[in-house]
Amino acid sequence: MLYLGVSDTHEAQANILEALTRKFRLDPSLNLRDVAEQCPFNFTGADFYALCSDAMLLAMSRKAELVEEKIGISEKFLPCTTRSLHFFCPALLNQAPGKDHPYPLTAQYFLAEMASPDDIEVLVSREDFDKALKTLVPSVSQAEMEHYARIQHRFSQKKEIEI
Repeated sequence: MLYLGVSDTHEAQANILEALTRKFRLDPSLNLRDVAEQCPFNFTGADFYALCSDAMLLAMSRKAELVEEKIGISEKFLPCTTRSLHFFCPALLNQAPGKDHPYPLTAQYFLAEMASPDDIEVLVSREDFDKALKTLVPSVSQAEMEHYARIQHRFSQKKEIEI
């Protein structure tokens, strides 16, 4: 029987997070070591994978909401006066037919034909990881961890006796 334990240091957990997010675009202010500090020591590799996947999904959902606000198809968009000058005004983009785009403007058309690189870039933030951590339930409980530790200890003692 081979028992592979879970990471027992936050540094090891941070290394796992770095490996799992190597293809993500991370917010420059995000420190994965800080995220690892919030993780319990009973997280398995599958739990870390779920954490990273959930954080990416939250970031993508946030970006989708921003696109919907920008083109005016969201029920909750801010008035144009709160937008920076480089943003389109949602009221102008989808209130009336436009010369430069079909009406009604869809998110698909906007992303394919009109979006800037900032509109498309999805950055995973600390807030995304924090939200994902709040909902993630570890796949191995603390009681199970203690059970596996007892089994590991018992088998490692037998091996020493046989030698």
